[in-house]
Amino acid sequence: MSSPASSKPPRTKFRHVLDAADPPRIHALVTAAGVFSAEEARVAAELAETTLDGSETYRWLIAEQDEELVGYTCFDRIPFSKLSFDLYWIAVSPELRGSGLAAELMQRTATFVRGKRGTQIFAETSSREPYAAARAFYAKAGFDEIARFEDFYDAGDDKIVYRLKL
Repeated sequence: MSSPASSKPPRTKFRHVLDAADPPRIHALVTAAGVFSAEEARVAAELAETTLDGSETYRWLIAEQDEELVGYTCFDRIPFSKLSFDLYWIAVSPELRGSGLAAELMQRTATFVRGKRGTQIFAETSSREPYAAARAFYAKAGFDEIARFEDFYDAGDDKIVYRLKL
């Protein structure tokens, strides 16, 4: 019989600083999502690598449970903008979908952006069916669809741009 304490879900810890173990963990998380291409998973890990080596700079919010990476956001101020940020990635472990972790990551990211005097966050995604959950998440998180570029990624695959006003 398990004790009440052992049935509690693991505590989620958040951090903004990457460590050397993160790029492969990010790659594995994005791959496990089952939505992204191998090239997209490679790019997700590459953004962490270039942040760690200093050749590029992105901001991160990493969520961990029991030392395991379970979600993250990658974002930064849009070059030449004083107020606007891009959300490049938000991903959550498939086992934690529907747990509220993505919403908490987004809320914490928005709080960080506000602290940097940001007033809006932009995100983009595909119109293809595998990205329906992402589109639903953005709508539920308060983002508005502000642009659609038909046949952007491929024939029948539109680029949809969302904005969250803070």
